[in-house]
Amino acid sequence: MTIVTISRFTMTGGRELAECVAERLGIPSLSREVIAHVADQFGISEEVLWEKLSQTRQGAQERYLYLCALQLFLAERAQKGPFVYHGLAGHFLMRGIPQILKVGIVAPLKQRAETLMKRKNVGFEEAVRSVERWDEMRRKWVRFLYRVDWLDPSLYDMVINIGSIGVQSACDLVIFTMDREEFKELPERQRMIDDFALAAKVQLQLAVHDRTKGLELKVRAERQAVTVRGRVLTSGIFRWGGRETTRNDIIEVAGRVPGVRSVSVDLEETTVPLD
Repeated sequence: MTIVTISRFTMTGGRELAECVAERLGIPSLSREVIAHVADQFGISEEVLWEKLSQTRQGAQERYLYLCALQLFLAERAQKGPFVYHGLAGHFLMRGIPQILKVGIVAPLKQRAETLMKRKNVGFEEAVRSVERWDEMRRKWVRFLYRVDWLDPSLYDMVINIGSIGVQSACDLVIFTMDREEFKELPERQRMIDDFALAAKVQLQLAVHDRTKGLELKVRAERQAVTVRGRVLTSGIFRWGGRETTRNDIIEVAGRVPGVRSVSVDLEETTVPLD
């Protein structure tokens, strides 16, 4: 059985669909629990964490740290078995885990505004403005973090219009799709998930360690062999020493993570001119 991610527009019934699929399959449905776990891990409130994650113009280092923690939580949860995740662009956070069924949920704006009217007791025009504002904020956030258009249908395995199909029929479609050959479990799938979780552990450790935090790094693991790629900013004076020191720091920090068999580092150097 595979993992299911559900990405949705505001007020499209994504939670209801996730809970339906999870109940039918007997697997957990996750959303806010992920945020709550990371907020507790760093000793901040969920509201503060959401604010930090939503910023697109400042606080890059903090945001990167929290995203690494979110990714690790989801990776370690994937090691335990399948689940349904809805919210916070989960299929982007779990890129690298094979055979995730990525579902996108849409619905007409009028229908979504009417749903908000009933929930918040507001007028139709105010509801429309709120829904459009939330949609645009989410679109900008995903574009900023992942450099993709959240509305691009090619990012999903299936896109369902809840306005014409309904939650129960959508639930049937998701479960039917999960049983297709494309989502049958691969022999190597668990090993690939374990490698993804190991890479997430290394990435988070590099993000919090005093000698490596603030670096722009991407981590991959294959059969416990870790590869770290990124770039380091240096001045002309410290051109070689800076890069080699950083490389050695990365190898040392990553190599201490339990399960890492080897570490290779590929750094691109960007020279910053001195004033």
